Amino acid sequence: MIDFTLTTARETSTNHLTVSLDEVQAQQIQLIRNFSHELRTPLTLVYGYMQSIHRRNENLTDLQKNALEIAMFEMRHTIKLLQESLDLARLDCHAICLRREPVSLHGLISEAIAIFQQVKEREIVVESHQSDISVLANADRLQQVLLKLIDNAVKYSDTAITIRLEKSDDFVAISICDHGCGIDFQEQSNIFNPFYRVDRSRNRDTGGAGLGLAIAKVLVEGMGGTLNVYSQLGEGSIFKIILNSSGRCD
Repeated sequence: MIDFTLTTARETSTNHLTVSLDEVQAQQIQLIRNFSHELRTPLTLVYGYMQSIHRRNENLTDLQKNALEIAMFEMRHTIKLLQESLDLARLDCHAICLRREPVSLHGLISEAIAIFQQVKEREIVVESHQSDISVLANADRLQQVLLKLIDNAVKYSDTAITIRLEKSDDFVAISICDHGCGIDFQEQSNIFNPFYRVDRSRNRDTGGAGLGLAIAKVLVEGMGGTLNVYSQLGEGSIFKIILNSSGRCD
């Protein structure tokens, strides 16, 4: 005979636990958002003062100039980290749903490559069997994802980067491929977690803070797609975005 009183009590306890965990998560997100926002403004102001001094550096010694450049580098890194933390806190992966519309991939990818190459020079090759492929996406957010994945590929590879486009009847795959060091299989399930870095020995300039891939995944999922990694040590990595084609609407 089933003890319905005991069963109901267990269900109530489980529900309370779920609500409590949701509340804790919401409080953590709010704390990160407030903390990042409050720090970003004064640090940006200080960085502006540093830039002003650096532009008028005639009276500075070489040692002072070098110290100022190091301080500016660290400040840029900190501001970027705070901005990415703020972005991630704003993106609730369980609730985000981005406005989507048909987007021409070739044009968007060309723009992303042009933006990226203003900062870093690297050969980026686009491979596609079709000249006109469209997806259902948010153009600005998809470009943001592409820039993060291209930047990640460049950091871990010294050779050309390939962006491969493949279209089926209902879906489009965008693969960002590098020929770098690759990722150990045991690490692959963690690389989309915030602040996770595969190679902790890398400095912050090359390795990043471990937020870019987490943000990229949340944005892709917010557009109704998926982001996965396929990699082998010594052979490189492929980050594959799967999105609905513009002819399909869920």
